[in-house]
Amino acid sequence: MSTESEAFTFDVGPDAEATMLLCHGFTGDPSSLRPWGEHLRDAGFNVVCRLLPGHGRPWRELARTTWQQWYAELEEGLAEAQKFDRPVFAGGLSMGGSLTLRLAEQRGAELGGIVLVNPAIYDSKPQGFLAPVLRYVMPSVKPIGSDLAKPDVREKTSDRTPVAAYASLRRLWSVTRPDLHRVTLPVRIFTSAVDHVCNPRNSAVIRAGVRSKDVEATILPRSYHVATLDYDAETIFSGTVEFMTKQLAKTRGAHD
Repeated sequence: MSTESEAFTFDVGPDAEATMLLCHGFTGDPSSLRPWGEHLRDAGFNVVCRLLPGHGRPWRELARTTWQQWYAELEEGLAEAQKFDRPVFAGGLSMGGSLTLRLAEQRGAELGGIVLVNPAIYDSKPQGFLAPVLRYVMPSVKPIGSDLAKPDVREKTSDRTPVAAYASLRRLWSVTRPDLHRVTLPVRIFTSAVDHVCNPRNSAVIRAGVRSKDVEATILPRSYHVATLDYDAETIFSGTVEFMTKQLAKTRGAHD
C-alpha cells in the first residue's frame, strides 16, 4: 500500500480557522480525497482523513469488516479533528457521504456543516437486495471503482468488491435514510450529471429528507462518480472553501 493510500492529517498551525474531516468511499482509500485535502490545506484549513477498516487492502480483508467499524473510524477521525480546537466540518465521497450523513444525524451539534460528493443513501441496483444471500455463493464481484470521465486518471480501489461488505453497506443506508430528518446543519451537495456507480437521484432523496434550512446543490457536468479526481474537481474544492468560509462568517456574526 503506497503512502498516498494511507490516512493523512494536515495541520496548518494556529491561524487555521477550521478543520475538515474527510471520508472516502466504498472499496476506495484516502488517495481519492488527497487533492481535495491539499486544496483545503492550502486555503488555511486543517484536514483529517482516516483510512476505513478493510480498505486499501485485498478484498478478503474488506469482506471481514462492517459499516459499524467504518463509522467508528469516522468517529475516531472526529475526535482527532476536535483536538485542533477549531470548528469542525465533515465531507465525504459516495459511501463517505453516507457515513458523513450518519455522523450529522448522530453528532450534528459538533459540526459546522457537511459537504457531500455523489453521496449514496439507497441501493439503486435492482439485484442489490440479494447481497446478503449471494455472499455465500459469490463472495466477490468485479471492482466498482475508477468511474472517471478523465481517461488518464485511475482511482485506487480494492481488486474485487466483496459482497459481504456490500451487504453491510446496504444496512448503513437502511438506518441512515430514515433518520435524514435529524440533519439540520448546513449542507453542500455536489452531484455528477452522469454517474455509473451511484444514481444521481440519491442526492435528490437526501435534499428532500434533511431538515436543514441551508442546503445548496451543484451539478458537475463533466465528471463521473469519482468527481474529486475528475474534470470538475476544482468546482468541488473551491466550493468547499466558499461553503466553510460562509458558515464561519455566519457563526462569527451570531456571536458579535
